[in-house]
Amino acid sequence: MPTEISQKIKQLLEQEAKHLSENFPYRLNLFEEGQIDQNKAGLRISETAQQFDDLVGLTGLLFYYKLYDHSMRVPHWHANAVEVGVVLQGKMKVTIWNGKDKPHIFTVEKNGTWLIPQAAIHALENVGGEELEFLVVYNCPNAADRDFVTAWAALPDTILERSLGLLPDEITGLKKSTLNRLSHYDPHSAPEKENIPSPFGGNFSSVTPLYKSTLGSIRRIDAETNPAMQLMALQQTFLNPGALREPHWYTVGDTILFVKKGNAYYTTMDDKGKVYHALIKPGDMIFIPVGMFHTYVNVGTETLEIYEAFNASKGLAEVGLLSGAQHFHAGTLAAATGLSKEVTQKILKKSPENYMVAF
Repeated sequence: MPTEISQKIKQLLEQEAKHLSENFPYRLNLFEEGQIDQNKAGLRISETAQQFDDLVGLTGLLFYYKLYDHSMRVPHWHANAVEVGVVLQGKMKVTIWNGKDKPHIFTVEKNGTWLIPQAAIHALENVGGEELEFLVVYNCPNAADRDFVTAWAALPDTILERSLGLLPDEITGLKKSTLNRLSHYDPHSAPEKENIPSPFGGNFSSVTPLYKSTLGSIRRIDAETNPAMQLMALQQTFLNPGALREPHWYTVGDTILFVKKGNAYYTTMDDKGKVYHALIKPGDMIFIPVGMFHTYVNVGTETLEIYEAFNASKGLAEVGLLSGAQHFHAGTLAAATGLSKEVTQKILKKSPENYMVAF
């Protein structure tokens, strides 16, 4: 892997430094601007829809978690949202119960994904003997977290006496409990040595890449690769140093992009025609409305690792600026762009580089 950036990348950074956008309303850095909840069980960093400008129209949320050994995201549910997630490091036990039949219990390891149906109660536990690091994404900007403590504390004492069979002093103790999203748990409750599959789980390593070359790779888990993923999809991109992610847009679904590792030069244009240029780094999350074209180039010395969550899962398609242009005749492009027919023919003859190209 290159230990220093190429001359072309240096020229790009020098030439475009003056064009960097002072304000990029579609981006925030979760590690610097997110709301941090931390205790002895782990770390949770969240963002809220209110942190983005109203003009952005954020349609989802993304949270980052780190759970320590034998810790868990306590049992809870999301009244308004479907949840998808990906394990970045470690091993997770997932328990889901939707009110019918038996609960779904399965394990997810690095590169593994999971889906939680809306309003289904669930818990996420670290069963790997090391730190568990993961992302969760919701398809609604108000997921409406609910858990046992906050739900029970909202009820009158007399109802709790009848519902839970508790004595008055036990109810008083319950209502003094504080909100605790992360907690330790009994390690004997978790299957730590076995891997348990589930239709609600998936793994990027097991799906055929949309693209793979010396430049990097792109993998997607959606309704085609996992029938349970009916409403959301996840995409994993690795872009090697000096590689360009071709300018493109998606035809279905708003997207939340998260930078796990690496640095990139990012360009996009919003629906009003305003152009934004930004240097993006680990912890950055970017909201990309459907149809908004964007591109980025890895300007660092390590592989760029990016995760994208879509609030749609069926019919996902990507249109590239080059591949899109190549579906029209040279004369049509010449009339539309003001370029000569000879130049547009050159564009049409260029070998289409789907997804990635060397910068």
